[in-house]
Amino acid sequence: MAGPNFKSDESFLEKLAVGATGTRVTIDRLSELGFKPIELERGSTGYKLWKKIKIKRVRVPDILCLRTGLRFEARGKTSSEISMSHSTADPARAWNVGLGDDDYVVIVECEKASASIVDWRQASPVHFIRVGDLRAAFKKKRVKITKPKGVEEGSEIRVIWPSRAAALKSKVLEVSSKSLKLEAIDGDRKQRFVLNGLRALCKVGDVVEQNQIVASVVPVAVSLKVSGDVSEKHFRDKLASKVLSERYAAAKALRFRGYTTSASALKSAVQDHEEDIYVRLECAAALALHDDATGWDFLTESLQSEFTQVQLETVIVVSELPKPRSQEMLIAALADQSKHEEVRAGAAWGLGQFRSKAVSEALVSVFDETKQEIRTEAARALLKIAPSQLSELLQLMRSTDHAKRDGIAWVLARHGRFDPKSLLQPGRDDNLRRWTGYILGYGKERFLESALKDIGKSDPEVYFAASVLWQMLESWIYDLKEYG
Repeated sequence: MAGPNFKSDESFLEKLAVGATGTRVTIDRLSELGFKPIELERGSTGYKLWKKIKIKRVRVPDILCLRTGLRFEARGKTSSEISMSHSTADPARAWNVGLGDDDYVVIVECEKASASIVDWRQASPVHFIRVGDLRAAFKKKRVKITKPKGVEEGSEIRVIWPSRAAALKSKVLEVSSKSLKLEAIDGDRKQRFVLNGLRALCKVGDVVEQNQIVASVVPVAVSLKVSGDVSEKHFRDKLASKVLSERYAAAKALRFRGYTTSASALKSAVQDHEEDIYVRLECAAALALHDDATGWDFLTESLQSEFTQVQLETVIVVSELPKPRSQEMLIAALADQSKHEEVRAGAAWGLGQFRSKAVSEALVSVFDETKQEIRTEAARALLKIAPSQLSELLQLMRSTDHAKRDGIAWVLARHGRFDPKSLLQPGRDDNLRRWTGYILGYGKERFLESALKDIGKSDPEVYFAASVLWQMLESWIYDLKEYG
């Protein structure tokens, strides 16, 4: 049976995946509306977990618009509920920490797209709620506060702003001060809400989407207009703010919006030892992107920090900079056996952003490492760059040490789309033949049927080994679990 933490880990990963889906959907919607969104809270569009090194980042909204300066806290949900996690014991974990009145909370309902716990898709419109409106309703106590139901939910409570959502795509039939009536577009199903203090967010004749919030204690919009474009100076001024979250957001924005007029301000922040380390790293990244020595020197120094969380965050920051020097720094960090295993794993993960022979060789070089996490991240990174490095991977598969072939074989099986006969070179390399059987066995659907038949003629033993795997993988007993 699974260990005692299995369910909690799986549940947490699922929540991360729902949240990441909500953030990505919000970014797409903002782009459609004419905004220029970037991920502000690092990691909010993905669900990568670093379990051994806990990074305590600056609490900021998930998204920043480079055009308007507006910030958006995206919330992927399994229902169209306006809610935020909250703490009455720790002010640093209150629902509105790091949020200004002009920021927006964004609610997106998500649904499973497949059996995978990380595969979710949009199931509602994108709902925009101004933080100032949420804060006003909170102060007036027009909210519900719920306690966690069990240990898996953690110690945080939830604040809920009461609302109602359409069950189906519908037309609005009636709206009064007391109730709201909808009729489904497909069919004659009707839905009636008793408003009970809620305000209707639609009018008679409107068509509302499935899971769209149609009544609430706060105003809710499904569209926003772009207004009030800001200049580079806006973000440069914010870099001097007394509010940490504003300085962090400004530093992140200036990576994209400013260098010619903001370089001196960025350098001052990098060199300010009293400044928060994460703000300094973002400022250094903004400088490094323009090949400024001050930025690169600080990033190099931070990779040698006495604190492993600073090293790991630096690795992640460097991986975002599409520069040859970034690649060199990550390769060096991966090879540095004096570093914490998760920092090295982070370097392997980061190398998945670069596509070169040097990166392929560096990732393959750690496939005989004793630390599983390093090997795993190296294999995943190699799979990401495989399309552009296929010929190099085939050459490495033929020439590398036997102890390193398993990681390459995993990648080749999941990429496919090459002639497998190219692995069966002259001379009898039985180890390579066995791995070729594995590649064909697990990657059958990624190879041409004619190529598989050619293997059957040129090396029947390899073909037989692959066919054994095909039979096992196609059987109903594959992956059958016993729970006692």
